[in-house]
Amino acid sequence: MSSVGKSSGSNVTFSKGIIIAFFTVFLIVYGIFITNFIEFYPLYNMGEALPFFMSYIPLVCYIGAVFLGFGLVIFIRNTTIQKSREIQSRKKVKTGAAYKEALFLVIFIFSFIPLFGSIIDSGKNDQNFSVYNSNWNGATDFKHTIELEGYNVMTVQSSLSATERLNKSILLILLGPNQFYDPIFEIPYFINFFDSDRKNSLFICHDHGSTSTLLWEIFIASGIDPDLQGVVPVTIFPNGILRDNASYDTRPDFPVIKSFSPHPTTVGISEVILSQASCVVGGPFISYFGWNLIGSSSEYGYIDKNNDHMYNFDDDYIDLSIVAGIIPGFPTKWPLGGYPQGVFTSKDTGNSRIFLSADASLFNNELINEPGYDNSQFGINIIDWLTYGESKEDWVVVFDEAHIRPEYSRDFTSAGIFGFITQYIVHLSTNPITAWIYPLLAIYSLKKYLPKKDEKKEKKKAKEQETQEERERFRTSSFFAEKIEWYREKSRYGKALTLLFRRLERKLNALLGGRKITTQNVMAMVIAKDPKITKLKIRRIAKFMDRITAIKEGRSKVKNEQDFETLFFEMEWVVNNI
Repeated sequence: MSSVGKSSGSNVTFSKGIIIAFFTVFLIVYGIFITNFIEFYPLYNMGEALPFFMSYIPLVCYIGAVFLGFGLVIFIRNTTIQKSREIQSRKKVKTGAAYKEALFLVIFIFSFIPLFGSIIDSGKNDQNFSVYNSNWNGATDFKHTIELEGYNVMTVQSSLSATERLNKSILLILLGPNQFYDPIFEIPYFINFFDSDRKNSLFICHDHGSTSTLLWEIFIASGIDPDLQGVVPVTIFPNGILRDNASYDTRPDFPVIKSFSPHPTTVGISEVILSQASCVVGGPFISYFGWNLIGSSSEYGYIDKNNDHMYNFDDDYIDLSIVAGIIPGFPTKWPLGGYPQGVFTSKDTGNSRIFLSADASLFNNELINEPGYDNSQFGINIIDWLTYGESKEDWVVVFDEAHIRPEYSRDFTSAGIFGFITQYIVHLSTNPITAWIYPLLAIYSLKKYLPKKDEKKEKKKAKEQETQEERERFRTSSFFAEKIEWYREKSRYGKALTLLFRRLERKLNALLGGRKITTQNVMAMVIAKDPKITKLKIRRIAKFMDRITAIKEGRSKVKNEQDFETLFFEMEWVVNNI
C-alpha cells in the first residue's frame, strides 16, 4: 500500500511539472508568433494596422511565461526537498540549492541549444548575403574569392565587440545587414573603431536595410569626440529601387554601371552589374558630406519610389523640408532622377578608409562571377584599397553575420540562436561599466563546483596524524617505558593487555549493574544507552570485545608489539565510546 501510494504520488508530481513546463514553453512560442504576426501583418495587408491591444499580447505572454517559470523553479525546489527528506531524513536540505540547480539547468539548456540546433539544420544558413549561404542569394563565392587572395577571413555571429580582441587591423564588411545596430553597445564600438591606434576600414554594402541610419548614428555619437569630428561621413539612402533605362541587363532594375572615376578601386573595371539597388543622394550632397564619387549610373538612371517603372518628379523625390527650414533658399524637394545616380563612394580619413556601395547584390553568388562583368575584380580592388595595400598578415577581413536575419521571420537557425544568446555576454563582458560583474558572478556561481581538496582524504590524514601523535605520547610516557621493557623481555603481550583491560572492566561493571561482562550484554547496554548509535560503531565494539575475551580466556594470542599497540588504541576508543 505504501509503495503504491508513493508511486502514485510521484506520477502526479511528474505530471504537474510537465504541465507547468508545457505552458511556459507554449506562452514563449505564442508570444514570438504574435510578435512576428504584428511585425509583418502590414506587409501583406497594404499597410492596414492591427488593433492597438494586439501589441500588448506578446508582453502578457512573456510575463506569464516568467511567472510560470518561477512557479516551475519553486515546484522543482519543493519536490527536491520532499524527496531529499524521504531518502535522507538526517541530512539538512539547503533551501537555495534547488534554485541554483534550476538556474544552472536553464543555463545548460540555453548553452547547448546551438549545438542541438546544428544537428537539426546542419549549421546551414539560407539568409541573404550570408557567407555561409551557397545558394544564389548567398555570398560564399565572395568570401572564397577574398581568401584566395591570401586574406584571413573571419565572421562575427554574436557581437561586433568580439573583434576588439583581435590584435590586428580590421576590415569590417557590412554586407546587406537588415537588423538594426544597438545604439547602446554597438555605436560606441564604431566610435572606438574609427578612433583606434591601428588602421581600420569599413566596407558598407547597403541593400534597403539597417545601414541607412548607421552612419548617421555614428556621426551623431562622434560629436562628443573632437578627434572624430569630420572623420565619419554620412549620406542619404532614398527609399525605392534604382532603375536605368539606358544601361541595364535584362531589365532596368538590373542596371549596369559603366561610369567610373579614376581611383585604385576602378583599375581594370569597365562594367559592373547591380540588382534592385539603391543610390546615395547625389548633386552637392556627395561632396558636402565628404565623399568621393567612384561610380554612378547613366543620366537616365532614377529611383523608382512608387514602383510605376517611370520617373516622375512629383513621386520620385526626397523630402528635405527639414533642411530647408534650417537653410533659407534650400529646396524642399530633391529630385531622384534626371541626372546620374551615385552608387559607389569612398573616403580616406588618413587612419581609416570607408567604401560605400548602394547595392550588396553585386557580390552575391548570382552576380559576382556573371560573365562579361567585373564584379569579382571590383570586389578585390575594394578590399586591396581598404587594406592600404599592406601585408595581408596585418589585416583580418571580418564579415558581420550578426545583423543578417531572414526577411519575414525571426532567426531560429542554430547560428542565429547562438548569436542571440552570446551577444549579450559579449556586450556586457566588453563594456567597461559591466565587465567586472562577470568574474564575481562566475566565482559566486561556480564556487561549489570549483575543485576542492578531497574532504575524506583530509579527514583520514588528520585522524592518522592524531593517532600517530597519540602513539608518540604513549611511547614516551613513563607507564609505557616501564611496561615495554617488561613485555619485551618476556614477550608476554597478552598478559600486559589483560592488565590494561582492567580499566575498561571497571567502567563496564558500573554500566552493566552487576551483569556478566559478555559481548551480548555490552551490546545491549550500548544500544539501550544510545539508540542512535551507528551499526559501524556497534560492530567495532563487538569485534573488540570478542577479541579481548578470547585473549583473557587463552583462545587467542597477541603475537607481536604491533598487535598489542593496535588493540591498546582500540581499547582507548571503546572506553571513549560506551
